[in-house]
Amino acid sequence: MFAANIVKLTRQLYPLGRAFKFFNKSYLEAVHTALGEVEVKTYRDAISLLDSLLPDNDNFTAGDATDWERRLGMINNVSVSLNDRKLAIKRKLAFPGDTKYRQHWLFLESQLQAAGFDVYVYENRFDDGGSIVTKIPDNIGSFQHGEFEHGEFEHGEFDVIKCVNHISEDLDLNWNIGSNYRSTFYIGASLGTKDQYGVVSAALPLADVSDLFATVSIDRKEEFRQLILRIKPAQTAALLFINYV
Repeated sequence: MFAANIVKLTRQLYPLGRAFKFFNKSYLEAVHTALGEVEVKTYRDAISLLDSLLPDNDNFTAGDATDWERRLGMINNVSVSLNDRKLAIKRKLAFPGDTKYRQHWLFLESQLQAAGFDVYVYENRFDDGGSIVTKIPDNIGSFQHGEFEHGEFEHGEFDVIKCVNHISEDLDLNWNIGSNYRSTFYIGASLGTKDQYGVVSAALPLADVSDLFATVSIDRKEEFRQLILRIKPAQTAALLFINYV
C-alpha cells in the first residue's frame, strides 16, 4: 500500500502532456511500482537507523542496546531488562554533560539513579551532637549473623560491602581501609537525613537495620560497581549497604 502511494505521488510529478502519461497496468507503471518498493525499503531503513541512534523510543531493540554497550565499553548482560539497559545507555551518552563537580556525592548519586539504581550516596560525615565525625559501619548498624531472618538477605550480604578498585567484589574483600575512614563514603537506602552540606544526621539506634540496605538486581551487580568506580575519586572507598536479589 505504501508503494502504491509513492506511485501515485510520482504520477503527479510528471508533465501533463500525453507523452508522459502512464496508464494502469502499463510497463511504465510497473517500472515505477518496482522503484516504489525500493524507495519504501530505503525509507524504512532510514527510520530504523534513526530509531537505533538513541534509546528514546519503543523501536530501540535489545540488539541496538547490545551494540551501544559494546561501543561505550559498558557491561553487557541480556538478563537485564531492556528498559534498564536503555536508562544506562542514556546516562552514558549524556555523561559528563556540563557538570563541573563530577566527583561530588550529589553527582554520583544522580548518575546512579539516572541509570535506574534506587540508591543514595552519603558522605562519611555525621553530626555527632554538634561536631562532625566519621563512622565505621558498626557505628551505623549491627550486622551480627542471625539478626535477620535467614532468607531475607542473601547469605554473606549482612555486612557492608567494599567497592574500591575492582568490579569483582571478591578482589576488594580484603582491602584494608585502616583506622581512618575519612576517605570512605556509603551507598545504601536510608542512613539518615542529609543537610545542604552533606552532613548526615542519623537516628540511632535504628528501628530496623534492614532499612540501611538498598536493593539492586544481581544481574546488574557488575554494572553497578563499574559505574561507581568510574565516577568516584580514586583514593576513596565506597561502602555498600546493598542487597542483591
